[in-house]
Amino acid sequence: MFLSSLDAVLRHIRLRLHPRLTAHRRRFNVPLLIASVALSGCGTTFPPPAPPAVNATLINGGNDGLLIPLHVERADEDHARLGLPIQLDGTPRYVALDTGTQGVRVLRSALPKSNYASAGGTTSLAFANGSEVVGSLVTVPFSIAGTQAAPVVAQAVDTVRCRTGARGCVAIDGYTGEFGWAFSGIAGVGADLPGDNCCTQPLRALTGNIGQRYLVHSNVAKPFLVLSPSSSLTKNYTMVPMAASKDGASQWPTGCVRVADKMTFCAPLVFATGNSGMIRIEMDKAPAWTGDDEAGKVLNQGNYVTAIGAGSWTHRYENAQVTIVKATPGANRIVVGLMAMQNIDVLFDFQRGQLGLYAANASESFAP
Repeated sequence: MFLSSLDAVLRHIRLRLHPRLTAHRRRFNVPLLIASVALSGCGTTFPPPAPPAVNATLINGGNDGLLIPLHVERADEDHARLGLPIQLDGTPRYVALDTGTQGVRVLRSALPKSNYASAGGTTSLAFANGSEVVGSLVTVPFSIAGTQAAPVVAQAVDTVRCRTGARGCVAIDGYTGEFGWAFSGIAGVGADLPGDNCCTQPLRALTGNIGQRYLVHSNVAKPFLVLSPSSSLTKNYTMVPMAASKDGASQWPTGCVRVADKMTFCAPLVFATGNSGMIRIEMDKAPAWTGDDEAGKVLNQGNYVTAIGAGSWTHRYENAQVTIVKATPGANRIVVGLMAMQNIDVLFDFQRGQLGLYAANASESFAP
């Protein structure tokens, strides 16, 4: 296996001070005095966070794929995020890698130019932490690790705010870890999402189809992305067919989650590195044992023996934090967050319409 060669190419994890709370960290090229002025609402903006150097490596001369190290930053509430250096129109930028969304969404102030061609009207995206980003669509050249730039439709984010009813969310001052503090935005590289036709999936848009098949190893000790991994590197993955929409889009497969002896629930199974939690179950019909509430409200949160599965693949957590949320009608899904993906690798194979899953052990334990 090529993992033994990673020490030579992976960078040390960087943690920097976050100005809002001492538990928060980010890279700063400006004095903290300037940061405090920005928070006071005087109109000062932060420069785009400086991306780390790109140390991509061809595995076995490229026969086994292109290895791109990811980086770990501490964002809102000291939660880990995976960072990916990218190029927008040839200019280096630093974004969070999110396998749970689709498309590049970046602060408009971080775009290299101000006159990119419009690709659509205003759209918004809500996050589980209560924040929301709003902005219009533009077409901008995108590339990673020195690959040839490809035009993608991206969201130029003008507004970062708290959703209605989300009091005291992390975006209360107009910034979040992903939008302005640790990063300039996110690169959503997941499967297609029903009803979301906002943006171009950036990896799939890369020239030469090198991003039609890729794997994400999200363990924060040494996270990485591999474009075009060979079959020899992925031979131990369990392949699950993706769901296909009416227009042929490859969507997340249906999976199931079992929470102790309380319930088994089946819905699209989403692996989301951008979600800092463990297991988030979004249900439009509340289970009897939790009580009910309006859409968006947490119905229950606790630590349970939990198992997830799709097709013939299963994974068990002896003690996982599970959050059950009331969803809008038809929006059921099971979200496996970054902390629950520490021992799970995910292979996206859009060429065959499959999702590959691999864990060295079928069961893992977390301290309560």
